[in-house]
This record gives sequence, C-alpha cells and structure tokens, in this order.
Amino acid sequence: MSATAFDRARAPEPSPPREFHFPTLHRETLDNGLRVIVARRSAAPLVSARLVIGAGGDCDAPERSGLACLATDLLDEGAGSRTTVELAEEVARLGAFLGSGADWDASYVWLDLLGEHVARGFDLLADVVMHPRFDPAEFERIRDDQLTSILQQRDQPAAIAGKWLVRCLYGASRYGIQLIGDEDTVGAMALGDLESFYRRNFVPAEASVIVTGAIDPSEAFSMVERRFGGWRLPGKADRPVPQQGEIGSTRVLMVDRRGSVQSEIRVGHDGLPRGSEDYFPVVVMNSLLGEIFNSRIMLNLREKNGFTYGARSRFAFRRLGGPFSVATAVRNEVTASAVKEIMIELERIRSGDVSAEELEGTRNFLMGVFPSTVQTANDLANRIQEMELYDLPQDYFDRYRERIAAVTADDVTRVARSSIHPDRAAIVVVGEAAEVRDSLESLGIPLTLYDQQDSPGGARQDRESR
Repeated sequence: MSATAFDRARAPEPSPPREFHFPTLHRETLDNGLRVIVARRSAAPLVSARLVIGAGGDCDAPERSGLACLATDLLDEGAGSRTTVELAEEVARLGAFLGSGADWDASYVWLDLLGEHVARGFDLLADVVMHPRFDPAEFERIRDDQLTSILQQRDQPAAIAGKWLVRCLYGASRYGIQLIGDEDTVGAMALGDLESFYRRNFVPAEASVIVTGAIDPSEAFSMVERRFGGWRLPGKADRPVPQQGEIGSTRVLMVDRRGSVQSEIRVGHDGLPRGSEDYFPVVVMNSLLGEIFNSRIMLNLREKNGFTYGARSRFAFRRLGGPFSVATAVRNEVTASAVKEIMIELERIRSGDVSAEELEGTRNFLMGVFPSTVQTANDLANRIQEMELYDLPQDYFDRYRERIAAVTADDVTRVARSSIHPDRAAIVVVGEAAEVRDSLESLGIPLTLYDQQDSPGGARQDRESR
C-alpha cells in the first residue's frame, strides 16, 4: 500500500482488546489445613511453586519491626542437612531460582525451575519451609546486611521522605516504621526471636502452596501431599493493628538536608485496604490522577511546568489500609510551586472534571496492559497469591478487564471525594531549608522545620510557622 494512503496527522484507532481468560484454578485442602492451588499453563516448560503464609510485617510489634523480613531472609540460608553453600549449589544444578522474604501482609518461599526438575525442586522447597537451619553464623550475616541497608537509607532523600511520611500518618504503630525496621529494633534482635516468629506463623493451617506452569494438576497435588502432608505445627498469627496518626489538617514537615540541590516531596494520607469494594474505581481514578505516564500529575509537573522528570501517585493497598502518597523530586527553586500544583491536582480530581476521552484512554490502557501481568508462571502465581491473601472470588481476574471497563466518570468522582483528602494531608519536603522554606511558608500551610538527624515523630528543632 502506498504511504500516501495513511493519514499521518491522526493516530490509528486502537484495536478491540484481545480475548483473555484467566487459567482455571484447581484447589485442594490437605488434612493438616494446607491449601493447594494449581493453575496449568504450558506455553513454556517452566514451573513456579511458592508457599505463602498470611503473616508478614504486620505481625511485627513496633519494638520488633523488621523481624518478618529478617526471619524470612534466613529461611533459604541452609535447610535440613544442607548448609547455605550446599543449598545454593543444589539450586544452581537445577538451573532454578530459590528465594524467601516478606512484605507487609505475608511471608513467602518461592522456587522457579524447569518442569523436568520439579520433583527435586519440591524436595528443596519442602526442606526450606519445614526444616530451616537457623544457623547462628548466617543469622549474624543476614542481620548485618539488614542493618547496612537501614544505614544506607539514612542519606537517601527518597528513603528519608518516605520514613517521615509514614511516621506522620501512623505514629509509632507498626505502619509508622519501615518494613525492614530500624537500627534499634533490628540491632536488638536475637536468633531466638526469628525462631519464635517461624514457629508462631509457619503453620500449615495458615499457609497456601501455589503451583503454576507446565505441570498437570493431579501431579502437583500428589507432589505437595507427599512432601507437606506430614507438616504438623500448631499456631496462629497475632497481628498488631496499625493505628492512624493524628493529622488533623494539612501541614508541611520540612526536613533540612543541607547541601541538597533538589527537594524530595511526599504528599499523603491514610489509604484503603485491598479488599475495598471501591478497588476498581480507585484504580482507574488513581491511574488518571498520577499512576501512569500520561496522568494528570505527570503531565502537570513534567510536561507543562518542567519541574521534574517523574511524579507518581500511589495507593499502598494492604490487608489494612496502607498510605496514599504522591512522590516526586524537584529543583529547589520550584519546590513550593510543585507542592502547589500537586494540591491543585488533588482538588481537581475531586471536582468532577473528568472528560470522556480522558476516562476512556485510562480504562483502555489498564485493560490493554493487564494480560501482560500474567504472562509467565511467576506472574500467574503472583495473581493467585493476591486472591489467597485478600479472599478474592474465583473469577476475580477473569473479570478484571470487565470491571475496569465498567467504571464511569461518576464513579471516579465519587471515589476521589471519598479517598483523596487534600484537607488533611501530610506534606513532607526533604531538602535545603535555607533555599525552600520561605517559598513553602508563602503557601499559607502550617510548617514545622526538622533537622535531618531528628527522629521522625521526635521534637522539632525550630519554631512552627503560622
């Protein structure tokens, strides 16, 4: 066809979304209460297997913050008769990947490997889950590594801003401290604390094994039964409830980082739990606001004003409501202007100003990219894991695009008004106070100045501006 046949002044119309169906899930529950979920997908000769425990960082008392991360990091450092090195060598011989860890809502042990090695792989997975060595020398090494990570964050503006924001929102409760803990809590931990976390939380009745990829469901059930059927440990996770801090009305926390040539900005407040009935409207609303590249906040701060390379809004969906936040970094001289524009966008999304074209483009993007999030066996396991942790219905991801497509402009406005709160937001600015404080005060928002060495939530080092 001749090039003249194309109208290059107009973008081509998008094609209809391709048909997509989430794989069929096969479920069984063993006599010890362990749930087993299998989804077959034979596009590649790979299998992903993971054990999920519904107990993560939210189980850590504030004085034990970082325990879940530390305990789960130690699980794959030797198991059964294998030392750390021997276990790593066996995994390497299989061409597999073995890992363990925790997030706010769960702890995990996962294994990705070729289907031909799945039997040997399940032996390793079961050993790590049921017979971790908890070697004292490996504990010291893993704890030192976690302390090093904590210390490295001390001079990272993004980490500093995140730490101050959550402490402002949640006080000294669990969500108010970083998932990996702090120097005091991690430094005080002993090996017995990790063993206690394991005994209390790694119990079959609290766990699910998820198997995806090139494996027959009956074969998978049989392998899990043989290796995990004798697992017998009583226990029940005890989750302290994170408390929301006292924000009251919008205020600025200025953290003075002398010598900074740019400011790290966070604007946030409490958010929504993953199980919210408004999850899909909120996903669309937040994507339009600041989650995707051509969102309002990005177009405003980057394209229109040239303040920054990137800006993003995000809901940290957890079992309990994690924070909503807007994050960006800008030059010192435009710090106050960037804060002002963020607040304008938060107010605007609540106003009902949502065009049909903007909404359609956002929904089409979310529907179009969704199948790419379940391409691999590991991707599929992630989605099933989400279903298990948050009690989502069996057809949840099969209807995902349908639910996104059903979101209306009225839905966007409704959830924006109920879940975006510019009138009670914490605004954290980490930067050179001598260069940005006066312009921030001109916004008319109460400001408190802190030194970088202060602890979040501690006494301020300067007067509060009114």
